[in-house]
Amino acid sequence: MNNTITTRSSAPYPLGIRRQGRAIRASFVSQETNCGVVLKSTRSGSEELRIPFEETYRCGSVYSMQIENVPAGYELASFYEGDKTVPDKNGAQFVKHAYGEELAASQMESVLTRRDYNWENTKQPHISFSQAVVYGLHVRGFTKHPSSGCKHKGTFAGVTEKLDYLKELGVTCLLLQPAYEFIEATHMDRESDPAGAAYGAYLPPKADTERKHLNYWGYQEGFYYAPKASYAAGRDASSEFKDLVKACHVRGMELWMQFYFPRTVNEREILSILEHWTLEYQVDGFQLLADHINMEMIKNAPLLSDVKLIYYGFEDASGTDRNEKFMTKRLCAFNEGPMIAYRRFLKGDEYTLSDMMEVLKKNGRSVAYMNSIADYNSFRVNDLVCYDYKHNEDNGEDNRDGSNDNHSWNCGEEGPSRKRAVNALREKQKRNIFAMLALSQGTPYLYMGDEMSKTQRGNNNPYNQDNEISWVNWRDLKKNGGHYQFVKELLTFRREHPILHMEQPLTGADVKGLGYPDISFHGLEAYMTSSEPYRRELGVLLNGAYAVTPQGEPDSLLFLVFNMHWQAHECALPLLRKGMRWQVVLATEKLPEDHEFARTLTVPARTIYVLEAVREPGFVEEPSVGDERTGF
Repeated sequence: MNNTITTRSSAPYPLGIRRQGRAIRASFVSQETNCGVVLKSTRSGSEELRIPFEETYRCGSVYSMQIENVPAGYELASFYEGDKTVPDKNGAQFVKHAYGEELAASQMESVLTRRDYNWENTKQPHISFSQAVVYGLHVRGFTKHPSSGCKHKGTFAGVTEKLDYLKELGVTCLLLQPAYEFIEATHMDRESDPAGAAYGAYLPPKADTERKHLNYWGYQEGFYYAPKASYAAGRDASSEFKDLVKACHVRGMELWMQFYFPRTVNEREILSILEHWTLEYQVDGFQLLADHINMEMIKNAPLLSDVKLIYYGFEDASGTDRNEKFMTKRLCAFNEGPMIAYRRFLKGDEYTLSDMMEVLKKNGRSVAYMNSIADYNSFRVNDLVCYDYKHNEDNGEDNRDGSNDNHSWNCGEEGPSRKRAVNALREKQKRNIFAMLALSQGTPYLYMGDEMSKTQRGNNNPYNQDNEISWVNWRDLKKNGGHYQFVKELLTFRREHPILHMEQPLTGADVKGLGYPDISFHGLEAYMTSSEPYRRELGVLLNGAYAVTPQGEPDSLLFLVFNMHWQAHECALPLLRKGMRWQVVLATEKLPEDHEFARTLTVPARTIYVLEAVREPGFVEEPSVGDERTGF
């Protein structure tokens, strides 16, 4: 050891190696007696100092010490146990390697350089789930394609360059796939983490032990305290990630992160990780992918009391819960149930009406519900209407990986088609499923590129595809501009009509005596739903008088009409009071210009209409005497 360096005992927590003033503080869990800290020079990368822990520095199995008088330039750090180099799992930043470079864990060196960061007094937006539109993305895949037009493709800075695009689309919250440090070129063992498959963790074929594998998504145990260095344009991933968070907040947007925790990560450590990203990076929310977490401990942690938590297993509080402090919804349930309901209804399966009605109205008092139509580990929206079967051959697993239950329909021909009728139906089906998402009470979740009809060529599990299969092709924005505009229009319509995204659940009753229930369901006849399994027609009446628009006015009376049958149907319309009429304001197939509303509406096959009650031109309402409400 260098003669000028001195050490002394230190507090055992927090774990890891970090700067503490001019000194370096190190804390390490080990059962070995021969262990210590390795410091390397940033100038040569080869000169190193090995500083052992003294036996007197041990408390239980935690060694800790403070190291002083370290020569300048020794900023790369790791631990050692005997002859083995061990990375600092708690490192706040790591040396940048080229993305996809095959690395051993011993090559992961943390960087001790710390820079002050100026947040410029930006404030976190604290967007309610009822106002949120969530956009899931892979940091590298979002802007890596040459067509992205970004200066810093495939990086945090590249995402920052696209924030104005997302803002214009109507997105309020970004949800990043794993953006903490992990080794993407690695091997994983199916037996060691069988739960990983549920979250898209990379699981290579058992027989294939020689081939280099790429875990493009990152669902594996990682170095959870550091932003991923290869997702940074420069060498300071920490500051670049903070730049992204700050840029989101400046635009009134939030940034959420996914964290995948295998069973090897204990609950106490998980809490520490979430608190670190909350304090250090001002992250607004976390989606937790794990099945062994004590969520009561996590959600009641004081430092996380303003942070959104997304988890598959949250349940809404009962109606007798009087703890008003926790009635503000910061908890959100997110699972594949709504996706399956949307897809089966879109496809025209039997026994789908009740599930669809539940998704359209589902909302909680204390727990929000997030709805999706596509995600990273499923068919994309475009492929949902182009393929009956998954096509994952490029993954190298003989098409055995990925789910077989996609609830998809190719509209008459597998894969790309030159038939006009097939392509026209596919375009309408894409409009239909986005309309279902936007017209549901729960928080809508979009996955990157779906708004511009991205295709993965039928691959529903591109976990190892760092190429055009997974990257967003920004030329699709011009090619499929009409689809993008329709999605943007839907999100604008949703935002302007709060009855579509209420803060509290709708009751199905007219508790305020406003003339109509806040929500009611209809079949081919008004106020009468059908229970036959073959029915694929549904009407939903939403009484906007139970909501207030951003302008402070009562919202409109809306009637949503869904016909997912392959035949047109005549739908009875709810009665309106005198001087009011129905007007189509959104449609997935254009209404004939010569159509005249009577008591019914002809709804074409596989079509969604949104109707709004408007005043008849020139009608002057006379003073009412008594109760003149109609339709009941």
